[in-house]
Amino acid sequence: MRLITILAVLLVAGLANFAVWSLPNQPVPLDPPPGGKLKSVSFAPFRDGQSPLTQTFPSVEQIDEDLAALAPQVAGVRTYTSLEGLEVVPELARRHGMQVTMGAWLSSRLDKNEKEVASLIDLANRYPDVITRVIVGNEVLLRRELTPEQVAGYIDRVKAAVKQPVSYADVWEWWLKYPQIADHVDYLTIHLLPYWEDVPTDVAGAMERIRGSYRTIAQRFPGKPILVGETGWPTEGRSRGAAVTGLVNKAKFVNGFVRLAEQEGFDYNVIEAFDQGWKAKLEGTVGGHWGLYTADRQAKFSLAGPVVENRQWPMLFGVSSGLALLLVAGLTLRGRPLTAGAFAALAFLTQALSTLFVHAVWGALHGKHYPQDVALSVVMLTATAILSMTVLLAARRALGSGGLALEPLAPLRGRPALSRLETVGKAAAVVLALLGIVWSFLIVFDGRYRDFPNWYFALPALGLLALGAMRATRRPEGTGALAAWGIGGLFRPAVPVADTPAGGLCGAVRLVPLETALAVLLLLGALLTVLAEGVVPMESLIYGQLPFMEALHEVVWTSPNWEALSWAGLQLLLAVPYAAAVLAARCGETARAGHQWVRIAGQ
Repeated sequence: MRLITILAVLLVAGLANFAVWSLPNQPVPLDPPPGGKLKSVSFAPFRDGQSPLTQTFPSVEQIDEDLAALAPQVAGVRTYTSLEGLEVVPELARRHGMQVTMGAWLSSRLDKNEKEVASLIDLANRYPDVITRVIVGNEVLLRRELTPEQVAGYIDRVKAAVKQPVSYADVWEWWLKYPQIADHVDYLTIHLLPYWEDVPTDVAGAMERIRGSYRTIAQRFPGKPILVGETGWPTEGRSRGAAVTGLVNKAKFVNGFVRLAEQEGFDYNVIEAFDQGWKAKLEGTVGGHWGLYTADRQAKFSLAGPVVENRQWPMLFGVSSGLALLLVAGLTLRGRPLTAGAFAALAFLTQALSTLFVHAVWGALHGKHYPQDVALSVVMLTATAILSMTVLLAARRALGSGGLALEPLAPLRGRPALSRLETVGKAAAVVLALLGIVWSFLIVFDGRYRDFPNWYFALPALGLLALGAMRATRRPEGTGALAAWGIGGLFRPAVPVADTPAGGLCGAVRLVPLETALAVLLLLGALLTVLAEGVVPMESLIYGQLPFMEALHEVVWTSPNWEALSWAGLQLLLAVPYAAAVLAARCGETARAGHQWVRIAGQ
């Protein structure tokens, strides 16, 4: 093979990889929003390693640093508690010229509620020039931790003790469910989060959804002032229906909402200032990534644009390309010579697997960081790395040629031996299939806060499929097509087998229990994924805030959840090697060599 051919193939593969990384990360322009500063943002100054769950709180210096960083862009902040170290917020906010909407966190812990209310009253009276309004309780009715009567009692106590306007905060539908709370507050605080609604919408339709929800509340409670207490969009995590997370989508949402607020005269608070990794324990990856800033206090984007989805893509392109070049060099130098076509197939497969692996690593680094999540990521990445190497080694063997020879045949006597690495590769494929099945059913039956594992499973699904296609294309004469695709023979040298028996129809010759179970469960998981997540999260329609039929009426069937459908498609692809093994067994793909029957590889 000539050097010019090698360089041309590598150049084309590199350009294809460049397109894969660069096209989704083109700068997206945004028009500068009106009004200058944002009116208010939710302020929880917890950093990595800090959490109200572990009672580890930020220092005064850290809170001051955070307010100093926000002050040039934000006019005010909203807190959710008057304890946990946030008692210093009003005094520090005064130094930075910011206003505060101070909150008291209510829960089923009545003793803690008393401390929250007492601290809120004290702070409101001590800093009347900074604390311009207060909020007693946040979504406690939604969480069903207190009764409406209990919430009203706390509100009344605070109203009697402070001069600032007093409110309670909950999702907008809950004000319709408990309208009596409106009689106890000076203004309504409503949460408008299109991502979390029973029937989520995409960013393009979010502004109209917000406008409609706001007007519904305004018409139901005429004359009552309204604060949009939470609105925003997550930058990481799973899609819900048509609502796709992402940095560009968040920038578009916030930019569009500020314009809408200017047009409609909304008073508002954006959620939130900083990513809160600890929330992943409660709300999955998506819960920890609503910030305008990352957890390490880096601004994610400028509201005036342009916005790039992943600013690190040039580095990731370089890493994936470099990894692919190293693998191609190592694979080319071992084994029999490659034709130009075989080298091109191997180069593109290597580049594809390298890029998918780098994507998976990047996703793992930017997901949840609790020990169990890290352990799962390590297991997934290890299994995919092992499988990648075995797929490439098997592909190299299948593509290697000596003159006109195709894939080498195994000895006709005895069971073809797998190498140790190939044995581990087959085991990795089975482990990944089992993990995919478990993950699929968890998403179907308890998926609200679970991520779709597309990047983890794209590699085994596409890698095994590509290997099967190579083996089927280059199988020697007399070998069976089904056996070439089956998981039992993917990593073995080819074995001569007969075609389908006379009569044409495959019968139940023998069973392969593991392959049968994996194929059936993967196919079932794909079907259930489409039903449960293909358009909207079915659990939201069944257990959501709107009556089922009313929510069903709002569904836009032409706006599916493409991430969910992609996950269903990956399960179908994962099922191919196991289904092929089952069909090969049912068809009795055996051949006679001399006086000895030789079974298909792996059976």
